Order: sequence, then structure tokens, then C-alpha cells
Amino acid sequence: MTKTKTLMSMTALLAGATLLLGSGGAAAKTVTVATILNANDVSTQAMEKWGELLSAKTDGRLELNVMPGGTLGGTRELIQQLSSGEIDVNLSSPVVLQYAAPQYQCLEAEYVYRDEDHGFAVWRGSVGQEASQAMKASYNIEIAGVGRRGSRNVTANKRVEVPTDLAGLKFRVTNDLRAQVFAEYGAQPAPLPLSELYGALRQGVFDAQENPLSTIYSSRFHEVQDYISLTNHVWTYNLTFVNSNFYAGLGDDREAFDATLQEAMDWLYDAVEEENTSIRKAIEESGEAEFVEPDVAAFREAALPILMNYAEQNCKPGILDEVEAVTADAK
Repeated sequence: MTKTKTLMSMTALLAGATLLLGSGGAAAKTVTVATILNANDVSTQAMEKWGELLSAKTDGRLELNVMPGGTLGGTRELIQQLSSGEIDVNLSSPVVLQYAAPQYQCLEAEYVYRDEDHGFAVWRGSVGQEASQAMKASYNIEIAGVGRRGSRNVTANKRVEVPTDLAGLKFRVTNDLRAQVFAEYGAQPAPLPLSELYGALRQGVFDAQENPLSTIYSSRFHEVQDYISLTNHVWTYNLTFVNSNFYAGLGDDREAFDATLQEAMDWLYDAVEEENTSIRKAIEESGEAEFVEPDVAAFREAALPILMNYAEQNCKPGILDEVEAVTADAK
């Protein structure tokens, strides 16, 4: 081999090594983040932003690979993959608790929080920490971050102003408690993966559903539903779940992982507000769906007895009292 060829070979090897190593000399790690949310959902965009922040903070030692749109499965499948270590991070809502810590599933319930700030205080306080520890003990997963998602609202092909307007509608729900609440409203609740919901609504297999405004828009449900009723029946949150073994194994990069995740959640807090405003304007201007201001008090009054009975039978004793006792703090 000539001297020139030898130098070229060495250069190629060094270039390849640079791709595999961060500036600190440690092997770069790809962190797999999976979510059922679409790529254009603001919550998924927050994960992409987190990836940029984390890569910069760790000099490329940690790189996020975000897998949106339920590419790797639905909510239950992703939690199973997270538990086994097939994926490292899952962005989801508290609906995950019905599988991973059912005694805390009432934290994702109709009208359980006084307002959004109250829910934040619950999730970032001792109750949220207890739920995280319960999942760690049983599923080897825990909560690394809490972010804004917004309120869940009803869409349908008829005006929904009071609970009885839902009578007879085939209604997509995400958990057993929600099924009981909407059955009390008169609907016919049933589960369905988010990835299949647009087609089911378009074909009339389902008549109505409920989701945060960002999901309604990014999933284009406003194209196949005539009305969006602002029931605000659940204040929901983006929870960043991590595999506990992965989390513990981050070593010196754990601080950067947590700090950049919080930066991304702070960005998301403002982005959700801005997006909800722009989404409503876009839908109103398109004329594809009409916003309805329903009788929220009527929905709350019908839901609370169902929640209290469900909590007594299925959730940690006294959990609703613990939630009620929490003092709300903004963000």
C-alpha cells in the first residue's frame, strides 16, 4: 500500500470515529422516543426541540430519535416496550396509568381538577411522585417530565350543549372511567386506537370523540366532524415516561437530560397557548367546524358521582381528597 493510500485510509477511519463519538470521547447513544401523537402535533414538536437541546448540551453524546404517529404501536404497546427497554422514552398522557398504576388512574379523570394550574400542582407534587414510584415498582418506568397539553373537548356531527345531546352517539373513549362517564351522558362508548379514528369518523363507524384541540387539529378530525364543544371535561398533561434502567444509566448526562427536557416543557407551555389560539382561528376561518360553548356545569354535575364511585372501587383510598387538598401554582 502506498503512503498516500495509507493516509486516505486513516482519514476515513478517523471520520467514521467522529460520527460515533461525542467531543468527550464517549460513544454516542441514540435515545428512542415513541408517541402515538402525529409528527405535526405541538407536543411531538417539543420532543424534536428537546432533541436539539440535548444534543447540543451533551456535545452529541445523546441523540433523540423521535418515532411519532403510533409507528411502534398504540399506548398499551408503547408502555410494554418502554417497560422492557425496547424504547427509552414515551411521550403520552396520564391515560397510561390505567395500565401501569391503576390505583392512580383517577388522576386522568373528568373534572378532577379545579383548573389547569391545579392539575400541574398535583402532577409536580407528592401525588405525582407517588404515581411515578408506583409505576417504577411495577413496570420499571417513571415520570421524568410534566408538560402542558390542555383540556379535552368533544367533537361530533351534531351540536353538543348538554350531556343528553350525546344520547345514542357511538363515542370513542380511551379508558374505562371515561367510558362510564360518557355512558352516563347517554353515549355509546367504545375504545379505538388514535391512528384509526379519522377513518372511523369519516366512515360513520364512530359519531363522536374527545381530545385536546391540538390533537383534533393535527389529526384533522375537524374535517370529518361538524362541531367542537368546549366541554373542558379533562385537564390533561404531557408526561414524559422513561425506562428506569435507562434513566439510572445516564450517569453524568442525567443532569443535561433533565435540564433540557424541562427547557422543552417550558417551550411547550407557551406553544400550546399560541397554537390553540391559531387553531381555533384557522378552523373558524375554514368553516369546516363550528365551536360550541356548552353547559359545562351540567357535564360536571353528571360526571362527579361517577368519578367518586369509580375512585372508591378502583383507585387509591382517599386519592380524590389528596387531589382536592393540593394548592395550585402556575405551570
